[in-house]
Amino acid sequence: MRITTRSGDGGRTRLCGGKAVSKCDLSIKTQGAIDELISFLGLAKVMIKGRSAKKKIGLIQKDLFRIIGCISAGGRKASVPAVKACDVRMLEEFGDMMEGRGHPQSGFVIPGVNEPSAVLHVARTVARRAECCAVELDGRSKIDPCILAYLNRLSDFLFVLAIREEGRSEPLKR
Repeated sequence: MRITTRSGDGGRTRLCGGKAVSKCDLSIKTQGAIDELISFLGLAKVMIKGRSAKKKIGLIQKDLFRIIGCISAGGRKASVPAVKACDVRMLEEFGDMMEGRGHPQSGFVIPGVNEPSAVLHVARTVARRAECCAVELDGRSKIDPCILAYLNRLSDFLFVLAIREEGRSEPLKR
C-alpha cells in the first residue's frame, strides 16, 4: 500500500465507507483530534515510569483507534461498538484508584512540574478538544453515546494521572 496517493491534493478525503468529504469536515477534525491524542498518549507512555499506567495508556490508545474507526464509518451502526459502558467504567475505576492515593484537589493545577506530567496535561487538553468535536458531530450525525462518555471520562483520568506523575497531591496555591 502506498502512503502517498495524491487523491487528497484537492482538499477532499474519503471516510471508510467511501463517502468523499472535505478535509475540513467535522468528522475529519474529530478523527484528527483523537489521532493527536493517541500520539500524545504514546509520548506520555514512553516518559512515565509505572508499568501499570503504561499498560492502561496502551489500552486507551486501542480504544481511541476503534473510536476513530466508528467515526470514520460515518455514523453507521457498527457490528461491534468502539467502546462500551464497561470501558467507560474502566476509566472511572482507573481514575478513582489513582485519585484515592492522594488528597482531593482544591484548586487549579499549573502544568510543568516534570516532563511526563506536562505531556499528560497536553493529552488531557487534546482529549477535551476531541470531546468538544465529538459533541458537535453528535449534533449533526448521531454517534454512540458511549463515545461521548468515554472522551469525557478520559480527560478526568488524564488529569488524575498527571497529578500522580507530578508526585504531589495538592495543587499550587498563591
